[in-house]
Amino acid sequence: MNSPLIMLVGGLIRIAQGLIAAAPTLLVGLLIAAILRYYLGRDGTRRLFGGDSLRALPQSWLVGMLLPVCSIGVLPILIQMRRSGVKPGAMSAFALSAPLFNPLSLLYGLTLSRPVVILLFAFGSLIIVTALGLLWDALDRRKPLDESNDDVADKSGLIGMRRLVATMIQMARDATGVPLALTLLALSGLAVLASALPYGAMQHSVERDDPMAPLTMLTVAVPVYATPMLAMSQLGMMFQHANSPGAAFTLLILGTGMNLATPFWFGRHFGWKAAATWLAGLLVIVMAISYAINKPLVPPGVHPAGHTHAFDIYANPLSSLHQNFWLTAREAVLKQADIAGLISLAALAFFVVIGLILRALAIDESRLAVAAPQSTDATGRRGFDVIVPRGVIGATMLAGLVALSVVACYAYYPSPKECLDEIALARGECLSAALSGDKDHALFWLPVWEEWSRRLEVGAFLRRGELRRYQSMQGYLIRKKLELLEHELEHDPYEPEEVRAVVQDIFATNSRWVRSFQNE
Repeated sequence: MNSPLIMLVGGLIRIAQGLIAAAPTLLVGLLIAAILRYYLGRDGTRRLFGGDSLRALPQSWLVGMLLPVCSIGVLPILIQMRRSGVKPGAMSAFALSAPLFNPLSLLYGLTLSRPVVILLFAFGSLIIVTALGLLWDALDRRKPLDESNDDVADKSGLIGMRRLVATMIQMARDATGVPLALTLLALSGLAVLASALPYGAMQHSVERDDPMAPLTMLTVAVPVYATPMLAMSQLGMMFQHANSPGAAFTLLILGTGMNLATPFWFGRHFGWKAAATWLAGLLVIVMAISYAINKPLVPPGVHPAGHTHAFDIYANPLSSLHQNFWLTAREAVLKQADIAGLISLAALAFFVVIGLILRALAIDESRLAVAAPQSTDATGRRGFDVIVPRGVIGATMLAGLVALSVVACYAYYPSPKECLDEIALARGECLSAALSGDKDHALFWLPVWEEWSRRLEVGAFLRRGELRRYQSMQGYLIRKKLELLEHELEHDPYEPEEVRAVVQDIFATNSRWVRSFQNE
């Protein structure tokens, strides 16, 4: 049992790590919510999510698959969807599907296991969100919404630069309003888990032959907040260690698809009884599918490793064995602080400061509407502003979203040559540190090496249309041996001869693996 101080500090570490991870997609969510309000408007937003037609659920699922958001990033979008009168079933489908899969995480997932497994997981998520969407619509007890401020862009005449400024104002005000409160509620689940689970508590909990593995994962996944990329990497580790496929599916749907704020928000706006019924239905469906696929999806030829580090991020990062856990806490946070997270966190802090100033001065978007000139010429122009039909704006943004997803895929998964250059840097840092006995430095660069190895495979597939079986096998072998190196580095006492033997073995496999890509 951890001491109260370790529980408190460990919980704060997990909140800080979660905030850094959530910052990029939270910014995307704030931007999309503002775009829905000021560019698409109420009617355009309803059409985007299928309106009252039968295609509302699959269309919401598809839109969610295109957006690069997590279960926190969808929260400001849900708020705007409700303002626009979108059906609660469509909101449920969007809320669950948007965090689960996006083009980046789906491509990443295809390198982690058999592609058919990831595709079946995606199909299973479609079944779940459709069933729950139908359930929500059956339980719909919506109160009439106040439409007086729903379509601000239409009623105020905001176009051009004033509409752009209004978008920024809403982002700033939302960054200090309800979305921020919901974000903190979502991240509190990580603190609860860190307080309840001691260091390393999840290393033996979801073994393939354990019939309780999906249920064990259920208790962890409900309060968890996980980004799509983190969940995909954990799925890969689970399949690599031959853990329970049912537990992997449970983690994906519940850990990635929702957080503590999701059922809270639905309950607050649609009734606690309906939200409880929806959540119970979600848990029953997920458990039924998890146990149905638990045995059929066991990877052939892979023997259980008996342990996994995939879920260490949900347990307390500190233990009584850490002599200086303040230093350990600092290192744990800095390890999470990549460049994208830091830039996004700085941008989010900027919007928070601006939002606080706007709230203190009681400034909102209505000031722009009051200041808008009313004269227009015969062509509908207002100065340099041009009135563009909402349908054109919506189609342009949808096409831009698809184009942005494609560009993001090629940017996140660079060419094989660039990946090999990054791998050479990580390899040199990792292996030289391992041979010199600097375990911490080696353990820092080891996951970087592994991450770039997967980007290499996806980047090659995107540009060449295939990944040869030999390349895939060599990639699997290099990652397996990197795992052996990690175990040797973590072994106490440190054994230099064993580490040196593993490093020599890695050199031989790495040469074959690199040449398989260089020859092309």
